[in-house]
Amino acid sequence: MAARPRGSGWITFAGLMLIVAGTIDILNAFWALGAQDSTIDSLFFDDNIEAWGWFYLIVGAVLVVAGFAVFGRATWAAVVGIAAGCLGAVLNVFWLFQYPIASLILVTLNILVVYALSVYGTEEAY
Repeated sequence: MAARPRGSGWITFAGLMLIVAGTIDILNAFWALGAQDSTIDSLFFDDNIEAWGWFYLIVGAVLVVAGFAVFGRATWAAVVGIAAGCLGAVLNVFWLFQYPIASLILVTLNILVVYALSVYGTEEAY
C-alpha cells in the first residue's frame, strides 16, 4: 500500500471548506440577484442588493476555483485560502455576541483552514 503524502488530509479539508464556502456565496448571490426590485431590496438594502449579489458571485467563484486548485497545491490558491480564512475568522468575531455558537464554530473552521494551508498548502511543503 502506497503511503499518503504528508498533510493530504489537511489539504483535502481546506480544499473542501473553500469549495463549500464558495458554493454558499454563489447561492447567496443567486438569491440576492433574484430579490432585486423587491420589497426586501428597497426596505433593507437601500436598493443596492444587486451589487451585493454580484460581489458574492465573484467571491464565491474565486473560492470554488481556489478550492479545486488547493488540491493541486497551487501557491496562489493557498494564498487566497489563507486570506479568506483570516478575513472570515475576523468577521465572525463581530457576530460572537449575537450568534455565539455559530461564530465560534466558523472562527474555528477558518483557523483550521489557515493552519492547513500555511503548513501543507504549497508544493514546497509537500
